Amino acid sequence: MARSDPPRLLFYFLHLLGVGHVYRAKRLIEGFSRHDIAVDIVYGGERIGETFAAQSVFYLPPIRAEDATYKITLDDNGTPITTDYMNRRKSLLLDHFATLTPDMILTEAFPFGRRVVRHELTALIEAAKSRAKPPLIVSSVRDILQEHRKPGRADETLHLLQTGFDHVLVHSDPEIIRIDETFSPAPLFADIFNYTGFVVPDDRVTGEIPTYDVIVSAGGGGFGVSLLTTAIEASNHYPQLSWCLTTGPHMNMSDIQNLRQNLPPNVTIVKRLDNLAGHMQKAKISISQCGYNTAMDVLRAHNNSDCRAIFVPYDIQGQSEQLRRAGLLANAGFAINLPQSQLSCSKLITAINQARLLPNVDHHVDMAGVENTARIVRKWLDDHRAK
Repeated sequence: MARSDPPRLLFYFLHLLGVGHVYRAKRLIEGFSRHDIAVDIVYGGERIGETFAAQSVFYLPPIRAEDATYKITLDDNGTPITTDYMNRRKSLLLDHFATLTPDMILTEAFPFGRRVVRHELTALIEAAKSRAKPPLIVSSVRDILQEHRKPGRADETLHLLQTGFDHVLVHSDPEIIRIDETFSPAPLFADIFNYTGFVVPDDRVTGEIPTYDVIVSAGGGGFGVSLLTTAIEASNHYPQLSWCLTTGPHMNMSDIQNLRQNLPPNVTIVKRLDNLAGHMQKAKISISQCGYNTAMDVLRAHNNSDCRAIFVPYDIQGQSEQLRRAGLLANAGFAINLPQSQLSCSKLITAINQARLLPNVDHHVDMAGVENTARIVRKWLDDHRAK
């Protein structure tokens, strides 16, 4: 007899520095809700004030990266994590899981990333698999992975995939960016890898949105000071254009105060812009880093308006993900690529002038990642519950 209660999904996610992981998870949860999938969240990072269309949210003691090297992870007091602190997280997670009966566990990034929480997540998967009817174990990953720099990490990921996971959701359009480019063993797992299309924001622009000619986004703000400083300098060369700079939630207040000093009259600084893609659609130029979510905002705006983009990917401290994404999207004609390691006022001015000449590009990009993910997951859940 078919069950009448909605299928239940436990979604584990966190952010360590940038906040894009949280916003992508929020969009996916909204899609799950529309497909009558009940979601219980386990949130492992610092709170950023977001609300979710979920049945419950369980907050673990938070952790965050000290900086973009991700070498040091800090606890809720801003001190390096200890084994006791992480063991407490693991115990709390397992105790909470004992109160739930999910049909699926969805892990964001793991096992391809999030190595700092591998002990609690492997314990969660082991506890799940010990049940009489184990839930499905599924990974949710973006288009491009940070490439492993230490020997053995790829083998560790392969082992976890082979022993722990039923499916992998890849939030990309394979015609634009394939996961194989940063995870070469992907073809070996073709039977469990599923492309969903890009997870992009809703394209509806509701209400009155202030119009700016140039939108400059620093993502979460953790490493965006250089970009905003250079943008302010460049704005002096375009006094006829109105500029709006977003600092993100993690930029230091002292850095924001420094940016506000001697601010040109055509420049506004805000912490965030709700509906960033909507603001971009009304702008002439978008200048941003190239994290997944910001890149999706840019693609959505490009598809629906005359806004043209400049990516300033963060390529310092060994980071390769944004640089690779920016290069691929620039090669496809969506933007001008100016890596942060090469950023200067003169080069940004040149990039702005080049961007204004970019034609509209229509590659028929699959931007239905939210709907596709929900549809795929619902089918897996229905099939699993019918067994």
